Amino acid sequence: MDELSLRAMLERAISSEPPLGRIVDKSLRQGRRLRHRRATVAAVLSAAAVVVVGSIPAVTAGAGRTARAGRTAGAGRTSGAGNEVSKQVPATTAAPHFIARTAYVATSHNTVVPVNLATNEVGAPVRVPELIDDPFVIQAGASPNGRTVYEVGEPGGGPTTVTPIDTATNTAGPPITIGNAEPQDFAIAPNGQTAILSAPEGLFRINTATNTASKAPDCSRFGCGAIAFSPSGRALYVINRGGKTVIVMRTTSNTGRTRIKIPANSPGIPFNIGITPNGKTAYVVDGKYEAKPGENSVVPIDLATNTALTPIKIWAPGLADGLVIAPDGRSAYVLSSRAVTPIDTATNEAEATINLPQSAGYAYFMALTPNGKTLYVLTPRGVVPIRTDSGTVLPTIKVPKLCSSTPIAIAPSGSTVYVGACITRPSMFDGLKSRKIVGGGIVPISTATNSAGRFINLGGPPVAITFGR
Repeated sequence: MDELSLRAMLERAISSEPPLGRIVDKSLRQGRRLRHRRATVAAVLSAAAVVVVGSIPAVTAGAGRTARAGRTAGAGRTSGAGNEVSKQVPATTAAPHFIARTAYVATSHNTVVPVNLATNEVGAPVRVPELIDDPFVIQAGASPNGRTVYEVGEPGGGPTTVTPIDTATNTAGPPITIGNAEPQDFAIAPNGQTAILSAPEGLFRINTATNTASKAPDCSRFGCGAIAFSPSGRALYVINRGGKTVIVMRTTSNTGRTRIKIPANSPGIPFNIGITPNGKTAYVVDGKYEAKPGENSVVPIDLATNTALTPIKIWAPGLADGLVIAPDGRSAYVLSSRAVTPIDTATNEAEATINLPQSAGYAYFMALTPNGKTLYVLTPRGVVPIRTDSGTVLPTIKVPKLCSSTPIAIAPSGSTVYVGACITRPSMFDGLKSRKIVGGGIVPISTATNSAGRFINLGGPPVAITFGR
């Protein structure tokens, strides 16, 4: 675990509200997982963005920042963006190239479990390789045609693997061995021919036709972080977190074309990157631990000139690192500890801060519906819906068996939000009473009624959700 992850865990530990998740044997792995602030590329279709918990309550932005009433996202959605996740263009919600019929939920019990989206019936679990310790899955992604889903697993002491699963037969193919790399992000090119895994050790390119991996150029000694494909797929944008740069890679040759320096007047750590569906602008969330209002920022990058523009100040305190871009590209949303900040992509100005209920606790994840009309924010106390046209915060949705740091994803149809849930039992840790996670599943939430359905038991705690045919 690197210094940034330890600092993130420390910030959570000293906050006024302790995390509710895996505070026993899996706490270190969950700390690593909280670093991933993005979902996967639009091709990945995973509609979740992860957020590190901050320690300072959010406040409303300064005077003069008013929400734009009556503004709704357009119906048209562009594909090929990236978690694009995340994702998303990497941080956008894009239209799938197929009709999704199944959710694939990766669990920490070495399985990927298919769930029928129409009936919520659970299929036979697909076994992924039994690795040293239990696998730590950072992500699951789907090919643009939905015929293959990928499970990214990191064992406790063995090589990282990527396992392809055929959605027609729900069978796992031979795992693709990456090597001793600590995964940071995973994205699939819009044409589906290439997948990229980023790690401190560099970039790893996967040929999806042959399911073989090769090492791409590294990102200097500071390592690679979040990644995003351009909508055309001809360029890959890679955050070099410690070096405070965005590296532009040619996807045809795997060579670095240029390095874009994050401005010195944005003194945070670049956590997340998203690209507008038209491919004109990238947004980099530059977060700071225990930030005061105005210390976090989002840096727009003109992709025609590869130039970083004036940083946009985020007025919500606490660490900001979650990002999602609306399907029509008109807005970007940044998730902080207890607030969401909309950004007008036409003017590159921050709009009024949308504060989450104080009773909800510190936010973990954020997902945007495919029509761009509603954000769903996962918190320790439930899921908070937000109407994007008015910035209205709706009542918190209580979720059965909710545990922290589990995934949240929205079905491509937009009708259902799926939230990870856990089964726990009493435990002792260093003489302190606690609860240990022993199983889990998902809970469906209807976006029409904002009500949670019954708990769907998957046999193990969920760690990633994606969608396939």
